[in-house]
Amino acid sequence: MRVYVITAVVALVACVVSTAYSQAPPIDIGAILPLTGDGGSYGPGMQLAMQVAVDEVNKAGGPQFRLRVEDDATTPDQGVRAAHKLIDVNHVKAIVGTWASSVTLAVAPLTQAADIVEMNVSGSPKLSTLQPVGQRTVFRVNATDEALAAAVAQTLYRQGFKTVTILSNNAAGTIGLGENFKDSFTKNGGTVLSMIVYPDKQSSYTSEVGKALATKPDLYLLSCYTPDGILVVKEAYQGHATAKFAMPAWCLNDDLIKGVGANVADGDIAFDLVAVSTSKAYKRLNAAYNAKTGKDAFDNVYAVHVYDAIHLLALAFQKAGTTKSLVVGKALIQVSNPPGQEITSFAEGLPLLRQGKSVHYVGASGPIEFNAQGDMAPNVGIFKVENGKMVLKTGSQ
Repeated sequence: MRVYVITAVVALVACVVSTAYSQAPPIDIGAILPLTGDGGSYGPGMQLAMQVAVDEVNKAGGPQFRLRVEDDATTPDQGVRAAHKLIDVNHVKAIVGTWASSVTLAVAPLTQAADIVEMNVSGSPKLSTLQPVGQRTVFRVNATDEALAAAVAQTLYRQGFKTVTILSNNAAGTIGLGENFKDSFTKNGGTVLSMIVYPDKQSSYTSEVGKALATKPDLYLLSCYTPDGILVVKEAYQGHATAKFAMPAWCLNDDLIKGVGANVADGDIAFDLVAVSTSKAYKRLNAAYNAKTGKDAFDNVYAVHVYDAIHLLALAFQKAGTTKSLVVGKALIQVSNPPGQEITSFAEGLPLLRQGKSVHYVGASGPIEFNAQGDMAPNVGIFKVENGKMVLKTGSQ
């Protein structure tokens, strides 16, 4: 008889817990995304991936999330307006998704003042110095420009490129990458013939391109966004450039290839972080993403990163037992880093956390391991344009 009583009590408790979660108001999560502007080719996919993750979190039976989405138009001013609305009107408990470094740097002080966590996919090294070690509330599910540049510089030098000329947009999200590439390429033994910085959103870059062509490098490193990248590559082609370009994949993408022509872009190199397409989390995300878009999530690594961010955030809220930023920040490091049982979703981690066990999230973008600065290590892919298509040459798949 005692066994039946215990079973009945356990069932009753489970029912009560489930009912309590279903009756509790949802936790509002803010999404600030580049739905338009320079990052507009990535924002809609990021929104879709975040909603997929939110739906998975909500099906797990724990606290329920509700996504509140705002467009930052890839500009800091619009990002700040979006943050004020989400914080002051919607009372969100976290903000996820800022893409451009300039937007993240503008939004971060607002999330800090509001005592909520901010999770982004920006690369600026400045983000690593915003807060003291042990007091992180701003986390990037991406790599720093410094880490990305170091990996790319080493790979390109080993591929035989010994001299480069760098052209860099002077925006916060691009100039840092150019400067870090210069330092890393030189350390690897390469020679940077010139670094040319140009202003954003100009109608022509003829003067800067002319200076670059005169240096005659083995390769041009172009740290850009797609609109200015199209102009630079076109003008270099018209100026009879003899070397190809290497660019971050947020610049060299299908839109740039279409904008300059496949014959012009063929042979150019793109680099970025890449998803781990063999991972359980990626396969789960990609099935939903492909069903809605007809495309693979692998083509939008930022969508993969924010998908992981939502699962990590849910795990951290569960671990922390609060949405207060400093406590959640410490919990984010605990649920992402070893030791702990490997999990690929909030649903897998929830029962373990309820039992007081440690977990280690391995996501669609690979193992997520934050350091004391709230940064993670890069999983870099090198692509080459062949017949108008981006072909992965090195990196995890």
